Amino acid sequence: MYKRQLLALCVSTIVASAQAVQISPLDGNSSNDDFAPSLTNHGRTVVTTTDQSGKQQLGSMDRNSGGWSSMSSFSSDVNDGKQVGTAALTPDGQFMIFAAFKHDVSSMGRTDLYSARRANGAWTDIKNLGGQVNSSFYDSQPTLSADGRTLYFASDRPGGQGGTDIYTSTWTGAEWTTARMLPNANSSSEDMSPVIAADGKTFYYSSNRGGGQGGFDIYTGKVDASGLGASRNVGAPINTVADEMFYTSLPNSNQAYFSRTTRDGDWDNYMAVPNPFPGEPVTMVEGIVRDIVTKVPLGSDVTVTDLSTGKNVSRMRSDDATGQYYVTLTPGRVYSITSKRPGYLFHSERYEVPPNAQGQTIKKDIDLVPFSGGGDRLLVYFDYDKDELKSESMPELESVIEMLRDNPSLRVRFEGHTDDQGSDDYNDKLSDRRALAVKSYVTAGGIAASRVEAKGFGKRKPITKGATEDIRAQNRRVEMHVVK
Repeated sequence: MYKRQLLALCVSTIVASAQAVQISPLDGNSSNDDFAPSLTNHGRTVVTTTDQSGKQQLGSMDRNSGGWSSMSSFSSDVNDGKQVGTAALTPDGQFMIFAAFKHDVSSMGRTDLYSARRANGAWTDIKNLGGQVNSSFYDSQPTLSADGRTLYFASDRPGGQGGTDIYTSTWTGAEWTTARMLPNANSSSEDMSPVIAADGKTFYYSSNRGGGQGGFDIYTGKVDASGLGASRNVGAPINTVADEMFYTSLPNSNQAYFSRTTRDGDWDNYMAVPNPFPGEPVTMVEGIVRDIVTKVPLGSDVTVTDLSTGKNVSRMRSDDATGQYYVTLTPGRVYSITSKRPGYLFHSERYEVPPNAQGQTIKKDIDLVPFSGGGDRLLVYFDYDKDELKSESMPELESVIEMLRDNPSLRVRFEGHTDDQGSDDYNDKLSDRRALAVKSYVTAGGIAASRVEAKGFGKRKPITKGATEDIRAQNRRVEMHVVK
């Protein structure tokens, strides 16, 4: 939501360091302002701000075999403001924070930040972020961390260091915390257009502070809980004597996108290849949530949990129409990704992302079992030859308790299974004890024992044949079945 006259522009292939970086206009630029590209759906969709007859609005383009589709303006209530723009989206494309001037939804100041959720193909549930974030002044240019929990934005409210400063707020699970200036990011000049990379560390912003190459230059540094570390001007060929803003790094790729003023005085979006300042590698998981029987795509809540701490680190959603879900995982943790939808057993998958993991995309469809359709295995863990539940089992079992509380007529049976090693008698007893351990945890959580059964089947019901360790690991499991 920022407009500035041109200084100059150079579009070419320029040598930066030892590598040629090609700067080219992004498809979809018009003769008016086009700026603030925001990527979602793991880079398959770009949401940008475009000027239409003097009114800024949000629109999107989808990647296709020929590049990008034509720009399509949002047809929902999002654009119901005098000026609307600069959006930040979660990786799944289902939650957005955007800025608007005089939006039809209540406003607090000159420009405010709003949230919206995507449901059945439309943006709905538009809300002003409220006084914890917004002020009576200019609050705009949001960016969200990949987990959707940390917000950065620009504001010219009193008490800052310069004309415009960068602020941050954190989602607690119930509300946004009181916005505060991002330590070490601001100067006595104007600092704005913050963008946080998918790794949650690499941070980009623009400033017209002294020592730059033009009006507004792009800077980058690493951010953590204490603030922004040492940052640097990215230099040529990204920065020129023109203005540059909104530097966005496509994760696990060689592409970056940013905005620059043109010789005609408007803003255009550009792509830089290779990206001279990429974020750190991440693991991206994507797929379709479906009904296991009909294969119809399903909208569902998708929760990412850190199994070492038992804490939810992000909440996403699969698309109501397509069932597509997108999750970004940062290195150094063991996660579960859980899909939940009313009328279905939830389903979880485990992902271990080592600290030195290279960037990768994992494609994994999720099939949900309707309550009438049988059972599904649980992510529960035991030490070798033991029946005591390991701590990383607790998030899964809490989901069982939550499901049973939400569906008071539902009854389930936990079935224990082992691999093919050991005697029948040994495996029968071990599997029975493990199933009982799950039942005991659930009943201790307040679920009536009459609604929960437990039975061990030893090694008699393998889900796959073979003697490799991977196959044996698949056969060692506890399943949850609906009792009719």
